[in-house]
Amino acid sequence: MGNPTPNKRGRPPISNHVIRVGGAIALPSLLRARGMDADALIAEVGLQAAAFDHPDNVIPFAKLGELAHLAAERTGLSDLGLRACIPTGLVMLGTVSYLVANSATVGAGLACLQSYLHLHDEGAAPYVQQEGSLAILGYEVLEPHLLGAEQIVFGALAIAANLLREICGAGFTLREVSIAYRAPPDASAFVTHFTAPVRFDADRNAVVFDAAFLERPIAGANTLLRDFLASQLRDKGRIEEGGVARDRIQRVLRTLLATGCISQDEAARAFGMNRRTFARRLQHSGTTFRALLDAVRFDAARILLRGSAVSLEDVANRLGYADVTAFARAFRRWSGESPAVWRRNHGAAV
Repeated sequence: MGNPTPNKRGRPPISNHVIRVGGAIALPSLLRARGMDADALIAEVGLQAAAFDHPDNVIPFAKLGELAHLAAERTGLSDLGLRACIPTGLVMLGTVSYLVANSATVGAGLACLQSYLHLHDEGAAPYVQQEGSLAILGYEVLEPHLLGAEQIVFGALAIAANLLREICGAGFTLREVSIAYRAPPDASAFVTHFTAPVRFDADRNAVVFDAAFLERPIAGANTLLRDFLASQLRDKGRIEEGGVARDRIQRVLRTLLATGCISQDEAARAFGMNRRTFARRLQHSGTTFRALLDAVRFDAARILLRGSAVSLEDVANRLGYADVTAFARAFRRWSGESPAVWRRNHGAAV
């Protein structure tokens, strides 16, 4: 029996997925400082200006991307997402950030971020991995055609750097920042904020730091508060018994793909199931692990091909293929075009 083929849109659109505005709450102030009518611009994309009055308010993820894209165009700030999120600290990130800040160690806190950020941000998947002496905190937007995705990523990485500085404490520095989008005309604000080398046209969106910080205890962490918050978030995020939400699976697969640990066994383990039970639940939902993995790979491939000039070899490696030929064969099955032709037809202008 052949592998099911995803439709050409990959995963369903995320237009109904939401994100807390806490991370972007400074955006209206930035627009006003540039002489813009922030309320009018927000209304132009179909949002209420009052949505930015409190960090716990939520808006559609796609609308945030649309607003960031329009704001970048109108202000001429190609790094607007970064600038809007430079002031954002832990206090603006809600319950998940309090859990992170009260975890025993930096590594434990980042594991909580990976597990629970989807409760605040449904449009992306964070991940944490270790590569030798380096640790990587990454952020992957799930929708391949999302307008303004690069601005959201710029902001997310700015926040990631702020979060790490807060929980790691004295002596923390980043080693590198990787961004899977083309460089803006002026990248000086990135270098200033991250105080580390910034590499555009990369194969991932991530901040890189010394892995030794993962073992560092977080100053002021409260064990009782951590346990309470973890219990609250587990209850909120619990999957209904007897079923597995397809969108949640795709988010988990995207995280596993980013960390190079993608397999059906690993996916099943993420949901506390064995391989056979996991496959049965997927079958009851009308899908298979292979179909979902193909859809996630297709989405990730289109994001890299559209937004950056990363080589096809690096894309293939990032998606877990043995070589470019295997990747190109799969991509043609999904899209009807080779990766090179698709990039010429759909990629952003260099």
